[in-house]
Amino acid sequence: MKGYKKLMDFVALVEKAVLAATMILILVLTVGNVFSRKVIHQSWSFTEELVVAIFVLITLLGAALSAREGGLVGLNLVTERLPKSCKKPVIILITLFSVAFMGILFYYGMDKVLAQLANQKRTFVLNWPEWIFWSFVPIGSVCMVLHFIEYCVDECAKTNAAEKNDMKKEDK
Repeated sequence: MKGYKKLMDFVALVEKAVLAATMILILVLTVGNVFSRKVIHQSWSFTEELVVAIFVLITLLGAALSAREGGLVGLNLVTERLPKSCKKPVIILITLFSVAFMGILFYYGMDKVLAQLANQKRTFVLNWPEWIFWSFVPIGSVCMVLHFIEYCVDECAKTNAAEKNDMKKEDK
């Protein structure tokens, strides 16, 4: 269990580093493009392609980190209002549905990546392979699955610990 937690801490650290780097990249590209348009009167046409693609990665990784903390609306909104006895089964059910949805997202994301690889389709401005940008969808899906499972394991462990404490109090 401790090994799993260390692995997940490392995954979260990598995700945070990627998020920080991509946010800085988007900031530099966007500010640079605005400056270029207003001062030099030349637009950086490639920025839109990069920024939109990177936003997909940022959104999915940010949602994954939020899922790790139980910060997604569906996770906390329901479970906090339940009696203790119902909390654990509902958390497991929510996790199963979330993992299933991410599995579907992964499947269709990979389908799109493989189609882009087969077609050798390239982006309009940068002429980069489109599969690179589409790969952000399966990557984000995997990260979300890992963090949904991590959240479920952590919450079930907390629920088990709370139940043991309640039993000890009843015995006294």
